[in-house]
Amino acid sequence: MNALMIPEKDRNLAILAHLSGLAGYLTFGAGIILPVVLWLALSDRPDISKIALQALVLNLVVAASGVVAFMLVLTVIGIPVAWLIGILATPIAVALPIVGAIKAAQGELYRYPVIGAVV
Repeated sequence: MNALMIPEKDRNLAILAHLSGLAGYLTFGAGIILPVVLWLALSDRPDISKIALQALVLNLVVAASGVVAFMLVLTVIGIPVAWLIGILATPIAVALPIVGAIKAAQGELYRYPVIGAVV
């Protein structure tokens, strides 16, 4: 048995924590607020708290890259870099939470690349 397993009673919360990051694409601010609420409210469940913190950090990084890309679009020279940021950030921001939710449904504790190691 894998040591990094999510207890069955916490799997739905783990799925919600992973997918909470995608909420920001539907409602402004939800991608930040929902992970913060889960992170703070479920601090007694370390696995769920870590997943919510990963979702929060991922959304903050994606939001920051969006701000940088927007600022680059304001300059003619920065437009190709802004496009590159968008092309790279969008699939990552969508795919990681979905993969994490699928792994959580299977009971595995999924860590986002780079972010999971830091958090």
